[in-house]
Amino acid sequence: MTQAFEPIGFAAFDRLAALFRATRGVLDAAFRGAELPAGAADLIADAALPHVEAMASGLRITLEADDADLDELRDLLLAGGFGPLPDASAPEARAALIEALQARSGVGGVRELVPAPSEPLTAVGHARLVFAFLPRTPPAAVHFPAGRRTYADIPVPRSAGEYAMRIEELERELWSVAVGRGPRDPHGAYRRTYGFFDTAERLAVEGLRPTG
Repeated sequence: MTQAFEPIGFAAFDRLAALFRATRGVLDAAFRGAELPAGAADLIADAALPHVEAMASGLRITLEADDADLDELRDLLLAGGFGPLPDASAPEARAALIEALQARSGVGGVRELVPAPSEPLTAVGHARLVFAFLPRTPPAAVHFPAGRRTYADIPVPRSAGEYAMRIEELERELWSVAVGRGPRDPHGAYRRTYGFFDTAERLAVEGLRPTG
């Protein structure tokens, strides 16, 4: 599924802008109850969801010991497919949880020094910007097809656990659309997901434009 967009001269951001715009188009059609564009399921499965998964991986890679409390770290570890760790003192437990999470993403542990994977780092870095700018989206740039032209009520994640929950929410909503179930929570989780891709496209296109 292809979408026309104005190139900005940076190939990686051009690709991201096209992905975000196309994904928003699918979400828009699903919200309106319209027939999804041709190739919509493939777009979500082959491009949008892998990008969200890269965000989750990047979050684990960049996680620092003071980014979350022990309960949040244990939840992130369980979500990553690990069983519970043995009981340990707080400092030891934090260190073990961080190491396990980073190992889950292909970094950390005892191994040769290799460059950090760029795709997850780029994905999570961009996602942090999107989450931060989402509630500050100007009314003219809000494309959600119902309600007031604002995302000001959508909170910015404040902890690693909140970031992980929002990323998981993106994944759930995209899967729901991909399998034809439509919006799960049209004015809640679905609107936050729509707003994420709406703002993501705007930042990918406008964020690198020279001003003046």
